[in-house]
Amino acid sequence: MALNIAALMVLIFVTGFVIYILCFLGGLPGRIAEQRQHLQADAIRILGWLGLLTGGIVWAVALVWAYITPKPAPPAAPSGEPESAAAN
Repeated sequence: MALNIAALMVLIFVTGFVIYILCFLGGLPGRIAEQRQHLQADAIRILGWLGLLTGGIVWAVALVWAYITPKPAPPAAPSGEPESAAAN
């Protein structure tokens, strides 16, 4: 009887530890993106959580995306020029 109770306690502990690890890993890309002040931090956070449902493939994409720094947008044309001149 005591062995059954010990096995149950180990099972509960292992289950809790696995849930903790999944929660930590699911939020990791979002936390990294937030620390790096990424412009799409919210999208990365969502993709990180959805990545757990896909077996980790999308999670890896979210992790890489969190480390990529987005390129700045090209400067806009001055307001005095027509749009056709700004395209050239």
